[in-house]
Amino acid sequence: MKEVGIYIHLPFCKRKCDYCDFLTLPFDADQAETYNKALLSEIELWTSNNELMLKTLYFGGGSPSLYQPRFLEKLIDRLAFSSQFQVEELTLEANPWEITCENLRDWKELGVNRLSIGIQTAPTEVLNNVGRKNPVDLLRRLGFAREAFDNVNFDFILGLPGESRETFENNIKLIERFLPEHISYYILDTDHDTPLMRRVLTGKIELPSVDLITELHEHLIKTLEEKGYNRYEISSWSREGYQCIHNKNYWENGEYVGLGISAGGHFNRFRYVNTTSFSEYVKAMNVGHFAREYEHQNNDLEELFETLFMGLRLVEGVRISRFQVNESLLEKVVERIEKSLEGFVIVDNERIKLNDRGLDLSKVVFERLMGIKEEIEDVFTS
Repeated sequence: MKEVGIYIHLPFCKRKCDYCDFLTLPFDADQAETYNKALLSEIELWTSNNELMLKTLYFGGGSPSLYQPRFLEKLIDRLAFSSQFQVEELTLEANPWEITCENLRDWKELGVNRLSIGIQTAPTEVLNNVGRKNPVDLLRRLGFAREAFDNVNFDFILGLPGESRETFENNIKLIERFLPEHISYYILDTDHDTPLMRRVLTGKIELPSVDLITELHEHLIKTLEEKGYNRYEISSWSREGYQCIHNKNYWENGEYVGLGISAGGHFNRFRYVNTTSFSEYVKAMNVGHFAREYEHQNNDLEELFETLFMGLRLVEGVRISRFQVNESLLEKVVERIEKSLEGFVIVDNERIKLNDRGLDLSKVVFERLMGIKEEIEDVFTS
C-alpha cells in the first residue's frame, strides 16, 4: 500500500488576478457541479487500480473557498470510502472574501485543519495595480480565521508594482498582529506570460527595482527569524511543528496524486500532468479514462534530477542516499554537482544543500543545474 498526498485542483475564481499564471476558470455553480462529478470519477479511477494510504489532502486553485461545502464533502467522503484515509493534514486555500464565520465552521466540520489564506499584500494601493482587492474588513476576517483554526498560513508576494518599504512594513505588521503558524512569501515570478507582465513589457507599469526587492527580502528573513519563524524552504517559514507536510512531500519528490485539470502527480516513478481543457477532462471522466497532457515513466537519472531540483528548495537539502545509483557513479555525480554549484552549496557525506547565498539566488542555481544535465547524462552512459 502506497502512502500518498492528494492534491485536488479547484480552478474556479471570481476574477483572475493580473499576476496569476495558474489555470483558472470564472466561477459558475453549474459548471462546478459538473466538475465535481468528474473529480469523483477520477478518484474512482485511481483508487480502483491502486491501494492508497492518504496522509495529506490539499484543496488548491483557483479559489477553493468558493466551492460549496457539500461538493467538498462528496470528494472527501469518496476518498475516505475508497482508500485508507489517515489524513494528518487537510489544507484548504482560502480567499479573504470567503472567510466568514459560517464558512469557517463548515470547513472545520469537513475536517479541514489547515487554512492557507491568500493575502498577497495588505496595502490596497498595491493590490489595485494587479486587479485584486481585499475586503475592507480584512483584519476582522483574519481574526475569525485565527480563532477558528490553530494552523493558519498567510500567503504573500514580494515585488508587486507599487511595492515600497512602507507597503512591505504593513505586511510585516500584519504578521506581527496575527502570528500565523506558517508564512509563504514568494518573490513575484516574472518569467510567465501574464497580463501584468505584458503591461510591464509595454511600459504601462513598472516593477520595483531589483535592489529594493533584495533589500526587502533580506529584511524579511531577518525579521521572521526574530519573530520565531524557521525558514525551511526557499519561500516558506514556520513555527516549530508547523511545516507544511503536504508541500514538503513535493519537495522531497515523494508520492502524490493530483486530481483535476492541470494537476500533476508522481507515483511509482510515473510523472504525469492532466489536460488543461475543462471539456476534455469532463469528457474523459464520463467514459472512465484518464485525461493526461503529459505522462512519463522516469529512469534513474530522471529521478535523480527531480529529487535534486525539488530537494534543493529545502533548507535541509537532499539526502545523498536518495539517489538510487551505485556508489562509484554516485561519487562522480556528486563531484560534478559540487563543482558546478561551487559557492552555492554545502556537500558532506550525507547531504547536498544550498548555503544562504544559494537559497537567495536559487534561480541561478537551478539554471546551472540544467546546464550540467548533459554532463551527468554522460556520466550515466560512460
